[in-house]
Amino acid sequence: MSQIPASSGGRPEAPGETGPGGIGPGGSGPGGGVFSFQAVAILVVVGILCFATATLLAVFSDPQSERTFGTNAYSDSAIGHRAWTEILKDLEIPLLVSRNASAEKAGEYGLLVTAQPHITSDAVQALETMREAWTVLIVLPKWAGRPDFPNQRWLAEMRLLNDSTPEQVLSMVVDDAEIIRSETPQTWRGADWDIEPSISEAQLMRSDDIAPIVESDEGILLGEVRHRGTTYWILSDPDVISNSGIDEGDNALFAVALIEALLPVGGTVVFDEAVHGFTTSPDLWRSLLSFPLNLAALQMLAAVGILVWAAAGRFGAPLPTPPRLEAGKRGLIDNTASLFEYAGNLPDILRRYHDACLRDLGRHMNIPRDLDEHDLTRWLDRVGEARGTSLRYSEVSSRAAAATQQLNPPLQHYLRAARRLYRWKQEMIHGHRADPNGLRSDTRAGSQNRGRTGRRA
Repeated sequence: MSQIPASSGGRPEAPGETGPGGIGPGGSGPGGGVFSFQAVAILVVVGILCFATATLLAVFSDPQSERTFGTNAYSDSAIGHRAWTEILKDLEIPLLVSRNASAEKAGEYGLLVTAQPHITSDAVQALETMREAWTVLIVLPKWAGRPDFPNQRWLAEMRLLNDSTPEQVLSMVVDDAEIIRSETPQTWRGADWDIEPSISEAQLMRSDDIAPIVESDEGILLGEVRHRGTTYWILSDPDVISNSGIDEGDNALFAVALIEALLPVGGTVVFDEAVHGFTTSPDLWRSLLSFPLNLAALQMLAAVGILVWAAAGRFGAPLPTPPRLEAGKRGLIDNTASLFEYAGNLPDILRRYHDACLRDLGRHMNIPRDLDEHDLTRWLDRVGEARGTSLRYSEVSSRAAAATQQLNPPLQHYLRAARRLYRWKQEMIHGHRADPNGLRSDTRAGSQNRGRTGRRA
């Protein structure tokens, strides 16, 4: 199909004619356009090479982490914890140092580690997202430092933080918690793996809401808190995992055992460095506007602009309009789910899913038929206790009932209640993975039938 250049006044071009660009058909011949084909090609190649060079510099050069001395996984200073991450890598434990969406990356089958976070507006915002993960290890801050200017990766001075700093981090998980600092040697008790940490002046915590895992007479060193479906382990003193303290006594063994006790089978340890100010945006366009990629982006825009200018009179066929509805099963499922949410039938759907879980469970075990609702709840709780499940049916059922009775709750409430029902049913059928004798082999169990590991009281 012939095309009409902008300067032809509507006259179709004859075969062999050239236009204003001087590039093939539609140009005015060699030397008659703005740029020749060779000049445009050179500009495009140079722009691509500049873009590739800037991209390689951005990937292999990291100004944020190369000169850090703080309490993070990149730091070689005394208060950093790079040695901890290197030990885990040497043990071939899957590990990811994350700068964005860390809780989302950890998800259900990973372990989110928030070690010695800063207390800034950005860090607090990053801390609030950890509630989206299922298993979280929090290491409270204790030290700050001033860099040694000849070598800024080392410290010239360390100072003890005020008690209010670790208490502020702790308050995001536990209310009315207290930080205790002791100068006397501690006698530890309660560690399941029989490894005692070595700390000279321990930073401990006290709270009735924290279940102690490792404690002394003066306070708790390592404790557990469960809140809204998330399991938190809190380590009050970072000297166990810091570069200056991990080589003391059995601290390295303790730090590794801590990760192995929490990490689900096949999961990944995700160290959140957004809480230390190390952030990268997953948005490509925002990255292109940041140094040094913005220089390459400007060069690419200049080359593309010249190319468009050279061929301004030529336009291709219009793009086809996208279909109104996406074809396939996924589109059908998404549209159906949206209609259910729009119609407001979520409480009824959750109740039906609850009944479906009980029917599915009845096909795998002999549930007495003559039990009323109260006796059935007690019976399922006893069976769950015997099977070592991490969730009780009475708790799961009551939370599902509460979600259906709230006035216009967010969709996330229903999803959490449904996930708890699913986890409880799977653990009742297949056993709990935290118990090495509780998981039964079943060829029907797929990747979605996996439970979460962790220490259970």
